Amino acid sequence: MNSTDPPVADMLRSVLGLVASETAAPLTRALDRAHELRQGVRPGQMELQALCEDLAAARRAGMVGQQIARLACGEFRVAEEPVDLALALNQLLADHRVAAGPMAVEFREQVKPATVMADLSLVGTLIQSLLAWCSECSTSAVAMRLAPREGAPQALLVCRFNRRARPEEQPEPLSWYLMRSAAQALGARLSIEVEAHTTVVLLFDRLVTTAPVDRRSAADASRLAGSQVLVLAPDRDVRQHVRQAIQGLDLIVDYVNSVDAARQFCEDGLPQAVVYASALGGATLERWRKSLNERGGTPPFIEIDPDAHGFEPLGDQDRAAARVGMEGLAQSLPAALALELSRRR
Repeated sequence: MNSTDPPVADMLRSVLGLVASETAAPLTRALDRAHELRQGVRPGQMELQALCEDLAAARRAGMVGQQIARLACGEFRVAEEPVDLALALNQLLADHRVAAGPMAVEFREQVKPATVMADLSLVGTLIQSLLAWCSECSTSAVAMRLAPREGAPQALLVCRFNRRARPEEQPEPLSWYLMRSAAQALGARLSIEVEAHTTVVLLFDRLVTTAPVDRRSAADASRLAGSQVLVLAPDRDVRQHVRQAIQGLDLIVDYVNSVDAARQFCEDGLPQAVVYASALGGATLERWRKSLNERGGTPPFIEIDPDAHGFEPLGDQDRAAARVGMEGLAQSLPAALALELSRRR
């Protein structure tokens, strides 16, 4: 059977009830432990762990409820770009496995390349909520398959598993409502089929038949092949954009979150190029760059600046780094790397 979307008002009433129940129980337990602390009871390690878990569960329920409300009420801005679904799925699966631990539901994925025009943040929310819902409901391993749809400019993400029995009066978990809301906001078609197994099908329109990496020149690829690039970016979204921009260029890429981490990394040898988010620019980064210059052979620095447009090459000592904009990064960053590395050869 295929599911149908409930009216927004009815859905939000259900979500409100779920948020209330999923926050009340852990907060009540946490309050009981707080009373014990006030009475002088010294908690053990297990009690402190349970307290932290209860507070985290209540916080998580509140945040998910807030996300659902924003999506259902249209309080979001869509910024479409080419999104590598295979890369996003693999990264989010890796994060989910770490967070869930060794006893969690197993995901067995078959992933083929598929890039669609979509909002990257919404895609992340959709996949995360899908993984959470499958984990909460499944009594078996979850088989996942991502592939372009034959004969149509679309991508299909299919999950199949054995579902735990659920009484009719018991509502779906919050992850279900977040998944539906994210799919609707994204324009992805979501359907559920219940037969011998439960099958979730997500259909993404606007498949990009030629990914940006395929349009880059062979000359750029040959100049970049084998080069080591160090990326400084504390923000996950920036790292995701960089990964998408340079995939397929045969680079050796390392990622760090801070200038201090970059300094430690370079103690064993310098990369051929350094790419950094503008948020890390400033006196600390400049001191580090000058210290590298004193060692000789400073690698080119390329700044990712959200306010920049395209690629601004390094001029005649007018600034310490070339600059690329976040918009169109898939074209500008490879061009910047190719030019700046060719200057060093």
